Amino acid sequence: MLPRRHILDVYEILKDEKDLLSMCTITLAIDAIKYMEKRPKKDHLVEALELNEFICFMYPMKRPKNRSLLYHVVSDLLGLLMYGIPKKSRKAIENLMYNTPKKSRKAIENLETINYSEKNMESYPVIEVWNSLKGNVYSKKHGARSIVDGFIKKIKVEMDIIERYPFVEDIFYESRGLLAKEWMPSFTRYYDRHSKTISSAYDKWWSLWFCKEDKEKVLTAMVEKLCIQAEREYEIILDKKQIISSIQQDKEGNKKENQQFSRWYQEGVNLLLKI
Repeated sequence: MLPRRHILDVYEILKDEKDLLSMCTITLAIDAIKYMEKRPKKDHLVEALELNEFICFMYPMKRPKNRSLLYHVVSDLLGLLMYGIPKKSRKAIENLMYNTPKKSRKAIENLETINYSEKNMESYPVIEVWNSLKGNVYSKKHGARSIVDGFIKKIKVEMDIIERYPFVEDIFYESRGLLAKEWMPSFTRYYDRHSKTISSAYDKWWSLWFCKEDKEKVLTAMVEKLCIQAEREYEIILDKKQIISSIQQDKEGNKKENQQFSRWYQEGVNLLLKI
């Protein structure tokens, strides 16, 4: 799922606990750091689960704040089931081009890059959550257009969060500073990378989401990324203005989409915590 939804994921389980900002920061960071490598060695969800285990054993004093990584996994699995699995997006990330000169780098081309493998997750209890949700939520998607429509629904969820949960932007904004203060040792040891490399990756990813910017600017940026991705991967030409207008005018629909996701997400987390 997209970043603001991942912040709400944590909030819906914790509400106003004092650890909310810390737990949101690590769940955002696992998304940002996956763009550090042009060709990720592991599936994103497997990496999140392994990082969670790594922190449990190597940094036990951080427990249980790292459990938000489990919430992240549940949210992403549900996103796949509800909105579709983009086949071409399972490839290694090649289009973000963080290391190319700024003048030759276009704006981020993918709204979201999926690199998950159910097969590689079979040894984790979370696969039981996948199977349970699959029986209740999943419906067969038909072709590339359904995948693109799924992306549009994810954008609708993000816009509802911006509209109804303004504190999410505050958490998103403050996460930049907290990564270095609280989670950097865990990330540098797990990824075997210098802190400056990890901070740079997070900052570049963070800047792409226009935190605390005008709502229309945020929406336009997400739709533009989707238009590029849809044309490149599925040869589908989208009407950017029409999509933006429809999302802006359908606040009730955005709310219902987000509420539906929240309902199944909380059921998935409750199931995971019982396993």
